[in-house]
Amino acid sequence: MKKKLLSIPIVAILVSCIGKGEEIPLIKAGKLEVGQTYIYDYGDARYEVKCLTDTTLRWECVYGEEKGRQETDRYYQKELEGNNVFVTWAEADGIGVSQVIDFNKNKVQSYLLIDKKIELAEAKITKK
Repeated sequence: MKKKLLSIPIVAILVSCIGKGEEIPLIKAGKLEVGQTYIYDYGDARYEVKCLTDTTLRWECVYGEEKGRQETDRYYQKELEGNNVFVTWAEADGIGVSQVIDFNKNKVQSYLLIDKKIELAEAKITKK
């Protein structure tokens, strides 16, 4: 009986959130999960990023100008407040990637260091 009583408020909370059009966070842990593949959709480009271990990820461009380009890199992630995470890695061609991922809004802000210039790109992140 207690289980039924506890599940009613949880369902009510979920229904109230969905009814108001609020987004439910993609991940509640505030970090990328090992074994999980994520899709970064920049609009004109789409990448699949898979965390192979807690220090190695593999990314591949599946749509856009760089389609077919892929690489496996060592990465570092640091949990931040508010269900956010900072992720960074260096690519073989010298490009430095730093990202802030907001799992509450399912958004990625990518800062790319290319030839001593910083470019900002925003994407929507989803699980594959």
